[in-house]
Amino acid sequence: MKKYFYPLLLLAAGYIVYHTVFRDSEIKPGAGTIAIVNDVSIPASDFIEKYNDVRSHYSTSQDADLTEIKETILRRMIIDSLILQEAKDKNIVVSDEELDRYISNIKQNYTEEEFKQILINQFKTDDSWVEEIAERLLIEKTLSKVVIEKIDISENEIEAYYKKFYSERVREPKIRLAQIFTLTRTDAEKAMEKLSAGMTFAETASMFSVSPEAGNAGVVGVIGKGESIELFDAAFSMEEGETSGIMQSDYGFHILKVLEYIPLKKVSLAEAKPYILNEITKEKESEIYEKWLKHRFANSRIIKNVALIESIK
Repeated sequence: MKKYFYPLLLLAAGYIVYHTVFRDSEIKPGAGTIAIVNDVSIPASDFIEKYNDVRSHYSTSQDADLTEIKETILRRMIIDSLILQEAKDKNIVVSDEELDRYISNIKQNYTEEEFKQILINQFKTDDSWVEEIAERLLIEKTLSKVVIEKIDISENEIEAYYKKFYSERVREPKIRLAQIFTLTRTDAEKAMEKLSAGMTFAETASMFSVSPEAGNAGVVGVIGKGESIELFDAAFSMEEGETSGIMQSDYGFHILKVLEYIPLKKVSLAEAKPYILNEITKEKESEIYEKWLKHRFANSRIIKNVALIESIK
């Protein structure tokens, strides 16, 4: 069965909360270390940077639970450290090609000046930003290995889920719609004359319509009520095969034709399957991730610099 990817970073971001027990030890973190995770130090400077960023979203008048904020940030950093250690144990890496491709996809949404300004606003250099992205990609790739590759969904599970949650659901009526769209009433009236004279809707759309679907016989596609512009909803009161008169919207002038009426019916297993796969995948991801994280915590040596944490305001 094909495995479906769900945003695992949501899981890693602390949506599963643990009341972690940190072991006592005679080893005490130095002033520059906020915590030690299996002999890997978490720098206090990294913690303070994240804390200040979160803290900046609260005004001085807001009653922020600073202790809870600090615990949440530290838990997040400890989990990240455990995941990165898993990556090292399993020789998981992010290639230069993967990193370059991901960065290119982000940067293509901005001009060079816009992107520079974003980095300035976040107090980041290009190098530090790339390093941060590389780490997040490695965490995501590791979680995919730890979680996704262990997910297997059988056809029996899908069918059982369908019977329990989907078998009584109904799909709302839909129509397959075509239109001739013009910018002026004069052109719409000329199109109506051609239709009245026997020209097919497809030919008339090709000749007069200025919308993108004109080259596809004017076929807009299958739509449900409320899924497109308000004017299209009027087509739901038309009969299958019926052509409307000239209708005006804020965009221009439309002539509609209902090519097919798809009535209300029960949702089939085939229709529901993509949604079922997604829902079962999310459930299994949570279960597998929780089990893995509990195991890592139970078999890890974690020390917090309590005095330093308490001193940060």
